[in-house]
Amino acid sequence: MRNVFLLVKNTLKLFFRRKGNLIYILLSVLIPFVVLTVNLSGTSKLTIGVINNDTGILSKDLVNSFKDSQKFRVVNIDKSNLDKYVTKGNIDFAIIFPKDFSKNVIEDKPLKVQIVSIKGKEVALAVKNYVDEYISNLKYLSISSNGDSSTFYKMYQEYEKNALIKLGEYTVKDKSVINDIMTRSVGMFIMFLMMGTSRIAELMLQEKRDKTYSRICAAPVKSIVYASSNFIVNMIVTLFQIGLIMLLLAVFMKLPFDKSFLEIFVILVAFGISAIGLSMLIVAFSDSTAQSGGLSTLIITPSCMLGGAFWPIEVMPKIFQKVSYFMPQRWAIDAITKIEGATSSSDVLLNIFILLAFALTFILIASYKMKMSNKMADFV
Repeated sequence: MRNVFLLVKNTLKLFFRRKGNLIYILLSVLIPFVVLTVNLSGTSKLTIGVINNDTGILSKDLVNSFKDSQKFRVVNIDKSNLDKYVTKGNIDFAIIFPKDFSKNVIEDKPLKVQIVSIKGKEVALAVKNYVDEYISNLKYLSISSNGDSSTFYKMYQEYEKNALIKLGEYTVKDKSVINDIMTRSVGMFIMFLMMGTSRIAELMLQEKRDKTYSRICAAPVKSIVYASSNFIVNMIVTLFQIGLIMLLLAVFMKLPFDKSFLEIFVILVAFGISAIGLSMLIVAFSDSTAQSGGLSTLIITPSCMLGGAFWPIEVMPKIFQKVSYFMPQRWAIDAITKIEGATSSSDVLLNIFILLAFALTFILIASYKMKMSNKMADFV
């Protein structure tokens, strides 16, 4: 235990001896936080693309309710251009009204209003809930009028006067946009976190190059003890980064200290452990600091892209969506999304276990490789 303590102390001194490392640790927290606050302060209206195949008044009134709201900007588009509008980000989501929508409402027939969103499940679900609520109220009128259109429209006029449902203070924009910005900011923090763990793990290669590792192993210290001390230092720095960004969120973003706060902290810690395991795996298969740095860049950035750290996984091709299941980032981002959606803690537990499984796998493979590697490599 004393040897571990001395090695941890030495590694911490070695890491923070370079002021650039301390600056990097602080920037890895401040940059995502600043991006988050700037984006939240500049949130704008969501743009709805409307494809209205209906000629009746009910679909038009529903669209007008969006127009009258301060939350949305409405544009009419053609179905042939839908994919182009969505993928280029010209619209945030699209609503497609089927033919005879108004007629089917009056006659109480099944309806299918399609909603296509690039913002992910939050926007689509929130808007769908509003549309479903609007249609549900109209169906009550339909049942009361027994399918008679004249009776229905008389009741509908009273319905509009009494404002049984208005978009008014509907908060779909606030929640969906904030959640999306939060997720992307967490994704950026995750990338910086992974790069930071790689910096600390590479200290093992640096000490091999400086012959410090040889002197340590010549003493009664096993290589596994030396690797464990590096893991502990990595964990200390990772916890500091996570704790700092959570503190900033609590103080400046007024994130409440509740169950969700604890869940986000646990998710980030679980991911941090998997990131440390991956960095040790990269170092174990590297012969030099240059090779380790190259592998880190080659692995971290593409895996963050595939894992949904930079954009919603839903917008990627199906084959990449399947590949993303093998990225720890996906499970961390997915857990954050679940927490934002106020799902139960049991749903998040699966993500935590998967992240820890990634960590265990990386650490076991790295330990085996380090144990089997007995030669000193040439360093660049």
